[in-house]
Amino acid sequence: MKLSPKQKTIVEHVDGALLVKAGPGSGKTRVLTERVKHLLSVKKRGKVLALTFSNMAAEEMRSRLDADPEVGDSIERVTIGTIHSFCLDIIQSRGYLVGLRPDVSLFESENDRIAILRSVIADESQFGMVPRRQQRPEAFLTKCLSAISEQKRSLISPELCNLEEPFQAIYQKYNDILRNQNAMDFDDILFFAYRILAENLDVVKLYNSVYRYICIDESQDLNKAQYSVIQALCGPNFNNIMMVGDENQSIYAFNGSSSKYMSELFVLDFNPTVYTLDENFRSAKQIIQFSNCLTGNAEDVSKYFYEGELSVNSYANELTEAQSVRDTIENLILSGHKDIENSLRYDDFAVIARNKYAFSQIENELTEGKIPFFYKKTQSGIVCETDFMEAFDLMLRLLMNPVDLYHRQMLCKLASRNVSADADRYDIKKLIEQLLTQNKFAWLNSVLPHISVGGVLNFDKVLGTLKENMPSNLSDDDRYLIEKDIDEWRKHWNKFKSRISRENRTLISFRNAISLGKTQEIDTESGVALLTAHMSKGLEFEVVFVIGLADGTFPDYRALNSGGEALIQEKNNMYVAVTRAKRLCFLSYPEEKRMPWGDDKKQTPSQFIRRYLTQYACAR
Repeated sequence: MKLSPKQKTIVEHVDGALLVKAGPGSGKTRVLTERVKHLLSVKKRGKVLALTFSNMAAEEMRSRLDADPEVGDSIERVTIGTIHSFCLDIIQSRGYLVGLRPDVSLFESENDRIAILRSVIADESQFGMVPRRQQRPEAFLTKCLSAISEQKRSLISPELCNLEEPFQAIYQKYNDILRNQNAMDFDDILFFAYRILAENLDVVKLYNSVYRYICIDESQDLNKAQYSVIQALCGPNFNNIMMVGDENQSIYAFNGSSSKYMSELFVLDFNPTVYTLDENFRSAKQIIQFSNCLTGNAEDVSKYFYEGELSVNSYANELTEAQSVRDTIENLILSGHKDIENSLRYDDFAVIARNKYAFSQIENELTEGKIPFFYKKTQSGIVCETDFMEAFDLMLRLLMNPVDLYHRQMLCKLASRNVSADADRYDIKKLIEQLLTQNKFAWLNSVLPHISVGGVLNFDKVLGTLKENMPSNLSDDDRYLIEKDIDEWRKHWNKFKSRISRENRTLISFRNAISLGKTQEIDTESGVALLTAHMSKGLEFEVVFVIGLADGTFPDYRALNSGGEALIQEKNNMYVAVTRAKRLCFLSYPEEKRMPWGDDKKQTPSQFIRRYLTQYACAR
């Protein structure tokens, strides 16, 4: 795609703050990548820092630059990653400035955090709480976790928070347990990175001298903590920062994100040159017409080359809705469409729903029609199918962090052994051997001599030792699953090795890379994509089906009941879903929905499609 005059102006912007408001199909990823490339060519010193919100987006940007022969060795002057991964690097190198050790562990799992909270509220009397039998423990734990996350995303420490009791005391003790175990949770990554930068101007000056330019993608999704980290990273004098985003695609309000950080605060704080990319090189007229109706925009659709197709259909039930999706895919694969130049492949199709439970009938129909499909989802961490490899992962966590009492207790429970709380934490290998000796996990001890906690990790040797020492008396099912688990670990290790130099391959850096999702394979899916509206963000397909468009499903019933910001978020979700389509978009809903207890519930079409039908379809 040749750059338009406006795109070229943005690409060639060098010094000074820059805000690019870019709608769907405007080529914002290309513009961002081309500007990084331009900066590398005109500035022979200094590095460029490009921050995104997903590993997938970071990989896409890196692959574009890697594939460009004009970039060449200059790729070494670009750091590309998520905001969280960059902040974790700050913590690991500078965390001592706020009292953190370089080997601090990351508790990324919600189950881990819930378990810590359980231990916090075990002695209910100290918080003045009513007996647990008089309340819903799970709901209370979830409420506590949500409140703590909200405080951390607002960069509020336990000492300064204004939560009503007992939440303030719970927040304080929850944090104390993390600190005592040399651990932090996912929200702490931004919290501590901000403190390091805000409290140490010399560190900020160092980063400013290394990174001469900063580029932030998907800036409409910034929350307070993320924006504050970026603001602190820039310090009082640095303003070579570019933000790119689209207000209409801000869909993460539940995490505290808001487009105001890009559109309002960034403008006030940095006085950027502002450009709006309103040219569309992707979407068809009818899709833009629907999005105009949804957002209230009055964009002129005459400038779009392709007419495209957008239809709204109702079906008797979810089965007939799914059958129509299958039939349409088969017909388009066979016959194509006048507005799509090339033959269609299954990878060109996506089915989008508000939640994952809407896909049951679709999955059955695609399977019956032998149409390949996959679920698009993000994952961080690693899930082991066997308790053997779960124990192995717990061993790694304890080797990383001997004072991690929580995971020590988990390993004790798994091995049906007990050790005292004050057991020797400085000879953690000896402790692990004692726990696993004389039970079915004993063979896992064979890897301990091959794991150097502080030095370079040879994980190939570790995995090889696991396979060599696998007991011969295992059942076929156990052996099969253990080998699959080992293969899964090897995939993560190979991805890690491909990106990290040998001298930096430590156990801590490897395990933290897994926790951040940096070792996930993200390019192996093929076939029709089944994805939720949240997961569709940033993707595009020739043909999109948005199913289950009934009030109560999309928009979600909770948003309908509360209205306000929640309903605006649902509208933004709908906008994102529809604008994933380049040429064809089929919107549908079932008139009846089968409930889990067997009843059929009558449904009304979503307010999002009613508005469109009233404004456009009936006028034709």
